[in-house]
Amino acid sequence: MRASWIVKLIIGMSAVALLATGCATNPDGSYEFKRTGIGALGGAALGAGAGALIGGKSHRGRNAAIGGLTGAVVGGAVGQYMDRQAAALKKSMPEAEVLRDGDKVYVALPSGILFDVGKDVLKPEAKDSLSRAAGTLRDSQTTITIEGHTDSTGSNAINQPLSERRADRVRDFLVSQGVPGSKMAAIGYGSSRPAVPNDSEANRALNRRVQIELTPNEKLKAQGSGNN
Repeated sequence: MRASWIVKLIIGMSAVALLATGCATNPDGSYEFKRTGIGALGGAALGAGAGALIGGKSHRGRNAAIGGLTGAVVGGAVGQYMDRQAAALKKSMPEAEVLRDGDKVYVALPSGILFDVGKDVLKPEAKDSLSRAAGTLRDSQTTITIEGHTDSTGSNAINQPLSERRADRVRDFLVSQGVPGSKMAAIGYGSSRPAVPNDSEANRALNRRVQIELTPNEKLKAQGSGNN
């Protein structure tokens, strides 16, 4: 019985160590899951804790979180392109969390940077940040999903429409900066998709966010297939 407990402890400690080493900081400050960590743990196991790892640690003290990660890895032309997208967005939006996960790039901005509490009007500094990001997004060979998220404070009747309006405001502003509306979609999730548990004010701040998801469009996918 004791031997079995020791084996479980070793396995658990090894998994934690591999999870930590599976997420690496790129020179530009963005984050990426490395194949070594994923190969040892498996994509599903890594994905299960990835949101908490990235969000809960709050890299460099910023209140931003990224949820819905899979731990997948994609290389080749598509992977290289998405790496460049992540680097460019990190350079233009240093206040955001930026991470490439598989063939997607995630950008998370805490709502405190974008909006006043309970409001859906973009702050001037938010417009400045999004204007800089628009330069990358304008000609990006990706489809862009803008997600609004809230914490669990308040009722769904308040949180859901607020998250929708905030996602819409970000999309509309990016359109005003020349990003084609046809490549963007805005959706609000209210408090239904927390990146971390809503069990403290620090975590609730992480969950109040606008998350942007970039996915390769069909043209980029076709180009990537042609290079394999």
